[in-house]
Amino acid sequence: MRVEKSFCRLCLGMCGLDVTIGDDGRVASVRGDHDNPASQGYACIKGLEVPTALYGDKRIMRPRKRVGDSYVEIPLEQALDEIAAKMQMILDEDGPQSLAFFRGTGTFGSNVAIFSWPNLAECVGGQKFSTMTIDQSAKWVVQDRLGTWPAGKHPFMGSEVFLLAGTNPLVSVYCWDMPVQNPMKKLKEARANGLKLIVIDPRKTEMAEFADIHLQLYPGEDAAVAAGLIHVILANGWEDKEFCEAHVHGLEQLRREVAPFTPEVVAERAGIDADDLVAAARLFAHESKRGTVGTGTGVDMAPFPNLAEQLYETIGVICGRFVREGEPLPNPGVLIARQPPHAEPVGPARNFEKMPRSRVRGAVRLMGESATPTLAEEILTPGKGRVRGLLISGANPASAIPDSRKVVEAFRALDLLVVVEPFETETVKLADYVIPPKILFEHADLTFGLEANSMQFPYSQYTAALVDPPEGSELADEGYVAWSLAKRLGKTLTYFGTDLDMETPPSDDYLLSLLAANANVPFERIKQEAVGGRIFDDIPEVLVLPPSGNGGKFEVMPDDLAAEIRAFAAASPVSRTVGEGNEYPLRMISRRIREVSNTSCRDFPTARKRAAYNPLCAHPADLARLGLSDGDACWVSSDNGQIPAIVREDETLKPGCVSMTHGYGWLVGEDFDYEERGSSISLLVSLDRDCEPLQAMPRMSGVPVRVEAR
Repeated sequence: MRVEKSFCRLCLGMCGLDVTIGDDGRVASVRGDHDNPASQGYACIKGLEVPTALYGDKRIMRPRKRVGDSYVEIPLEQALDEIAAKMQMILDEDGPQSLAFFRGTGTFGSNVAIFSWPNLAECVGGQKFSTMTIDQSAKWVVQDRLGTWPAGKHPFMGSEVFLLAGTNPLVSVYCWDMPVQNPMKKLKEARANGLKLIVIDPRKTEMAEFADIHLQLYPGEDAAVAAGLIHVILANGWEDKEFCEAHVHGLEQLRREVAPFTPEVVAERAGIDADDLVAAARLFAHESKRGTVGTGTGVDMAPFPNLAEQLYETIGVICGRFVREGEPLPNPGVLIARQPPHAEPVGPARNFEKMPRSRVRGAVRLMGESATPTLAEEILTPGKGRVRGLLISGANPASAIPDSRKVVEAFRALDLLVVVEPFETETVKLADYVIPPKILFEHADLTFGLEANSMQFPYSQYTAALVDPPEGSELADEGYVAWSLAKRLGKTLTYFGTDLDMETPPSDDYLLSLLAANANVPFERIKQEAVGGRIFDDIPEVLVLPPSGNGGKFEVMPDDLAAEIRAFAAASPVSRTVGEGNEYPLRMISRRIREVSNTSCRDFPTARKRAAYNPLCAHPADLARLGLSDGDACWVSSDNGQIPAIVREDETLKPGCVSMTHGYGWLVGEDFDYEERGSSISLLVSLDRDCEPLQAMPRMSGVPVRVEAR
């Protein structure tokens, strides 16, 4: 037996772990590493059950090829030969846009995978898709049309107030604006230092339990609440006038457009108390000077996501909640060497207006990616550029993308479907080829993704490969798969600006060294000193420079946003369309639980024991009205589909709202036992209706549903 330091890669928390390896060379157990300076001993139940991921019977050990209605195992190099040949055929016949590359959250378990897949897409000229454009595309829209502050927002630690909307990082272990390694400890430390917390969510989440003010709104009314907060701030003169004068354009237009959203109007629309809205605005903008706004998928998957996301971000803008001139950046960067930014905005680029649009529905491309909601149509719609080949890494889109029937129909119409995936999933059952990758402690890695997103101090961790793949397996890193396919297609793969040697396969360490080529800390030093995780407190501070006079300003009310807020104001409020007398009187929201991560980890022992299926959670008052009791079987219906469920009483939900955990169910069209696999709530959602006109984002939260006894 020996104990090695490493970190978990089942989610973006990347918690430090002590890994016990037996004399047989296999991982025997893991526990949280109490010496890790970031996670400080925290590890969730998923991380503690990592041996199941490595050695469980649901893991795919060798490449597969579909032959008729069944699979046969084939050698890896044969699979790559055949895949490349079919890719070349599609390229020759229909051009590069007929190949699509889909990257999911599973790739964040490997930094090599994160970058190899889009690099392969660029190498061959194919389309890039990802989960980002199916759950948080509004964030990219807002970045493109509001503008950015390169020095960043006020960090969570050290803030006086923080507003969190539609996010619950105590369970999801992820938030764009809050540290997520040991999030409960970080939250309690911040609260002990005086942090005030405003939470906006239809459910009294674990995070809302700590809130000073909880605005328990109806889903789909985030735009009203955000507009109402701005209305109160501007009406009382609580904005940062000096900051707005220097850095904000469109403030008076913003004032006019939010004028109708008085506290009384917002209270009626959103089902909240007007006094609570005013109190939240006062606490954030008048009684506190440091702290900003963070949002999650609850905002970005509900109706009017682009509007809601931009209005929430605008609250922080008009209050000037950014790191200012002369202040140090919270994280000067370990793997990402931060250059001294200037204390000024970079104005909106609006690149989505400049890039080629999708051939279906004219959906915009964001950050170079095609809109995932259009993927099924891209496959099913005839014509030049129809997607004929789809290569997927670290994702289960047959389950995760809404309107599963349409998605599965599309995947079955492909000429080539390749899935790089370690476990049995719905998408794996549709694939022509399945390539199982190395996972977790079988490959080297860095905590790059953590630093790039939410790490607010100069921390990094390196792990070598600690164990060999299971005996008898034939696994491949995503980096090798991408390199091998590019080589077979006669292309040169580029990694962080470096053309790879296409004769010698790159090692993980070599690719990681390219990722860290411009880091503050040399890669070899990170390998030596950050095996157990390290805070590099010897990195010089990066101070924010005076404004350069670039002329950039935040655009808080461009014309397209003004059109959106007027359309929203004219739409029927949720408060008038929920409750008795309506065909679909309830609003469905999704939720996360600790035992699973999206569609992953469902077969881990604790998940099987505690959460084998996803119950329909509802407020006791709604159950009484429906004549249902805890444990009753029911049907949940929308205008797009119907799924079975079992009722669970949940007083944390706002009356009129119900919720189910997403990521459950099985392949559309197959018989299944609900109590064995749960139901897929994506069947309730349409990809064709109730979509954002810009990026085709469908309504995935706040879905009108009806619940009846089964």
